[in-house]
Amino acid sequence: MKTKPGVLDLLFPEARAAILRLLFSNTRVQRYVRELALMSGLALRTIQEELATLSAAGVISSWSNGYHRFFKANPAHPLFADLRNMIQKSSRLPHLRLPKHRRRRRRANKNKGRTIPAVRPRSFPLRLTE
Repeated sequence: MKTKPGVLDLLFPEARAAILRLLFSNTRVQRYVRELALMSGLALRTIQEELATLSAAGVISSWSNGYHRFFKANPAHPLFADLRNMIQKSSRLPHLRLPKHRRRRRRANKNKGRTIPAVRPRSFPLRLTE
């Protein structure tokens, strides 16, 4: 599920913004890793790395039932209310039109299409005479 770029995409890397959107838009819902990967459209390893980063920061909490590891927003974290408000407000803002990166034109190669003659070393005789 690719979304149009918003303010979160400018503030955070794409994967982190997607995970924060999924976990903080409805803070009561717990999601497991593959569910987050399916919902965001990102690679499983990318999701795992971002979840590890957010868990280390304490922004999200996790628990396991032995089969799945569930993640949810951590309401005890000091930034919980601020992150939730930022995500809720960013969803109401208009989507951004990010500037497209200009490709640099390559200069035309002056030697394009020309063949460069092979250079013979001076010590090599041009004609062999006996």
